[in-house]
Amino acid sequence: MTNPVIHALVVLAAIIIPGGLIVYFAWRVRNKCQDVKAAKLEAYRRDPIEEIREAYLKQFPIESLREKNRRERLDRARERRRRKFTEKDWK
Repeated sequence: MTNPVIHALVVLAAIIIPGGLIVYFAWRVRNKCQDVKAAKLEAYRRDPIEEIREAYLKQFPIESLREKNRRERLDRARERRRRKFTEKDWK
């Protein structure tokens, strides 16, 4: 209930009706729990890969020199790991 006038009327009715206040508070707690569960479910459904990608692009914009340099260093490191050494390389 977003309208405060209606909310006040419901509270008054809950006070007047025997046991109505208990039902009112139980109803409020149930609604609050459903809102919390919905928020947790939405956070669970959010794609963590997409969040990581957004954070990366925020830190390293696509055309920045910093990102270009970082990408080159990562590529060099990958090439170094894949490279097979021979006896000739050790000499």
